[in-house]
Amino acid sequence: MNKPEYLFKLKPTQIILMSFMFMIFLGTLLLMLPISTTNNLGLHPIDALFVSTSASCVTGLTVVDLHNDLTFFGTVVMLFLIQIGGLGIMTLATLAVHTLGYRFRLKENIVLQESLNQGGRAGLVDLIRSMIKYTFAIEIFFAVVLTIHFYPEFGANAVGYGIFHSVSAFCNAGFDLFGNYDSLCKRNDDYFLMTCIGLLIILGGIGFTVIADVLHGKSWRKYSLHTKIVIAMNLALIVVGTILIFGMEYRNSDTVGNLSVPAQLANACFTSVSCRTAGFNTFDLAKSEQITQLTMIILMFIGASPLSTGGGIKSTTFFIILQSMWSVFRGKSEIIVFGRTISRELRDQAFAIFTMGTIWVVTAGIILSVIDGEVHELEEVIFETVSGFGTVGMGIGITSEWNMWGKLILTLTMLVGRVGIMTFMLSLITQKNTRIKYPAENIMIG
Repeated sequence: MNKPEYLFKLKPTQIILMSFMFMIFLGTLLLMLPISTTNNLGLHPIDALFVSTSASCVTGLTVVDLHNDLTFFGTVVMLFLIQIGGLGIMTLATLAVHTLGYRFRLKENIVLQESLNQGGRAGLVDLIRSMIKYTFAIEIFFAVVLTIHFYPEFGANAVGYGIFHSVSAFCNAGFDLFGNYDSLCKRNDDYFLMTCIGLLIILGGIGFTVIADVLHGKSWRKYSLHTKIVIAMNLALIVVGTILIFGMEYRNSDTVGNLSVPAQLANACFTSVSCRTAGFNTFDLAKSEQITQLTMIILMFIGASPLSTGGGIKSTTFFIILQSMWSVFRGKSEIIVFGRTISRELRDQAFAIFTMGTIWVVTAGIILSVIDGEVHELEEVIFETVSGFGTVGMGIGITSEWNMWGKLILTLTMLVGRVGIMTFMLSLITQKNTRIKYPAENIMIG
């Protein structure tokens, strides 16, 4: 099996970016077909591009009501875009050609390393097989559970509802079929549904290597450093987010103030889990307190964990930044975590990702504010921007109000958030090595 030689002239990061762009383009064409919409007209090209990007990048921001505006065909297109986007088109393409007997060249192995964020080439295909196995096992199990749960309400249609929401939640996409852009707002007392969706979000967001570590029955001491950090950070962020959201909203009658305390805690916990990268919501976010929205912006910006279906700068990046600052305060030159040293290279990458992500969000937010003409409050624009960058998809009711240019800016932001800010920038910048060494000199900072 031969492959076009021009592919080998591209950088691995460029191939990864192009794979997502190809999937988005294909999804756009399909959603523009008359068969995709209930009005038999197809989606407008800009709306189709926006929704296709949102599904392919497992974001969840949408300018159409999936339940009322899309046909069965359109919904299936969205389902496949979400599934492929969650796993990554490179992952599925790799397994397909490997099954057909193709042997990968060095450059292709490097592309796989980049797409899977792996340091070595050993066991890449086995890792991909495990990713797909875990994905379908988890999604099928919860699809059956949710189908049984939905059956009294939807009858035979419960099968479709179970499959779609299982895939959407595990892939951290946040799309739903309940209609009227309500997400789970009218089901905020359905604890079983919130538990299932929440577990799917967590499993999809912690990353496949962590799932493998846990399923192999290892003890905590034998877990990899990566697994330990991911588990610790996820627990900390969920707990802190729950406390802050509950503390700010328990008196707000427009959100959860009229619920019992256990129900308030359940909704706060679900929101803390979901706003990291999934996008399901159980109360009207536009009516939440400003400090709650700020908390959610921070959680959305951090996002999920590496090699997961989520976006953001990633929990491990945020952990390294926090540990690096703590080391500076203590006058330590090294970061020691669970008896292991974090390399300086990883520290530099973490700060680069954090800085580039911040610059992108601020710049995109400024552009959107100018395009918006100050129709919406700045915090609403920033919320929407971070939601797109973190591939969260939580909205506060203004997504459908953007004009063409606003939708295009958010489309690009969602793509950057899904492929990763580092991958996106490296695909555009040519790196050159130099042997020239210059003398060092101190400058004043701080």
